[in-house]
Amino acid sequence: MANQGDGSRVLVDLTRWEHEEMDISGKFNARAGDTQDFVPMWVRSNGFPQDVRKWGLVYGGTDANMVPHRHEIECIGDLPLNRGDQPAVGKFTLPFDERTFNVPGKWDQFFVQFIDENGETVSTIDLGFDVFDNSFFAHMGDAENIYVDEFEKILKKVTEQSEQTTEEIKNNGEKFKTDFKTWIDKYKQALNDAMAEVNDPKDGLYVRYSQLLDMTNQIQGTLKQAQFHDRPFQLKTVADMKAYAPLIAGDVVITQGWDNYDDGHGGYWNVRVKHKDEVPDETNVISLNNGMVAERNSSLVSADSLEDLMYGYSIKIVHNQANYPVPHIFYYEDAIGTETNGLGNGRAGFGQNNTKYIPCEADYPDANTIVVRIPRNFYLKGAPNYNAGSWYIIDENRTIKIDLGSNINDASAQSGDGNGSSYLSAGTGYFSKPTKPSDLRAVYIDEHTQRLLWRD
Repeated sequence: MANQGDGSRVLVDLTRWEHEEMDISGKFNARAGDTQDFVPMWVRSNGFPQDVRKWGLVYGGTDANMVPHRHEIECIGDLPLNRGDQPAVGKFTLPFDERTFNVPGKWDQFFVQFIDENGETVSTIDLGFDVFDNSFFAHMGDAENIYVDEFEKILKKVTEQSEQTTEEIKNNGEKFKTDFKTWIDKYKQALNDAMAEVNDPKDGLYVRYSQLLDMTNQIQGTLKQAQFHDRPFQLKTVADMKAYAPLIAGDVVITQGWDNYDDGHGGYWNVRVKHKDEVPDETNVISLNNGMVAERNSSLVSADSLEDLMYGYSIKIVHNQANYPVPHIFYYEDAIGTETNGLGNGRAGFGQNNTKYIPCEADYPDANTIVVRIPRNFYLKGAPNYNAGSWYIIDENRTIKIDLGSNINDASAQSGDGNGSSYLSAGTGYFSKPTKPSDLRAVYIDEHTQRLLWRD
């Protein structure tokens, strides 16, 4: 790089004649091979300083070998500031790209084109200067040949070393393969020996395991037979209870059903010793296969049985009131016209007696129907009938009255008359199970009907 005069700048006026070429050889000359050439510049417009901070530029041309060059700087304001640079007044230092000046000689058509912040070309300046010869740079081609020879020698040495390393790796791989096969054979033999020991028919581990498993099953069976007897045994049917050997005197048994777990005839049983010369009736006293007997315990009532006892009688009324009335239910006897011995001959003379208020539960299938549930001991045969604002069920001299309030639409109530019913729920079985004769069993057909079958 050769700059003529420290701090001198190439003065460029953007308003000069368009085809004028500025000879700057007095201020700048390059040398072939320079990598960091630069030229200080001062841009003016009609003699006044020009702000070039947001401008860019393109420079290039054709060197002495007729090779074209083109280089671009996007923003002059981003260039490093050298001594005296002030882009705001047009002063900046133009750096030339590396190897811009590769060959010596006169540059023709070297230009600097200024571009404003909008991308528009403001002006193009043609410059003229010389590039001096550099003997070192000129002989770099010969040095490259020397470097190539040295590189080939090094490459040959690396190749030989690589081949030697490859051969060593190959030999080590064969050795590893042989050693690995030997190890695998020894492992297989050890595994076969271990399996033979496991499968030995006399004292192998498998035989010992089978013996231990049988012993465990025997212990579990013994423990099952001798399980704690401080809680009720729950079995599905009476037949299961008869066949259950672990039962001893003092045990309590709960059966879910009689012949089937869901036939509704479950019960509670106390296991005891069979009395001398006792003949169980097989209904309330059941003989067990282990010599004991199970006697029905009527004092124990399950939650289902209690529900059945308290609310096992259902009365359905179709009232057609489009409402959800609160029922009040009464039971009485010997109402006028129902006396057993004729009119006026009731237990208390003329008029009803033994009147009771019955607590109930109510379900509403819809706004026109109510199902009341009361204790099953109030059961009467018949269906409810509407009369003068209330519904009645009459069975001989007994009457149940269902009052649904005072605002009854008489016509709507009469339209639903005859659609009601009353029935006992299936229950848990004890309260409705027939016990005589003992060789019959009851099977539910539906909520109203049971079928009696002879026991086998």
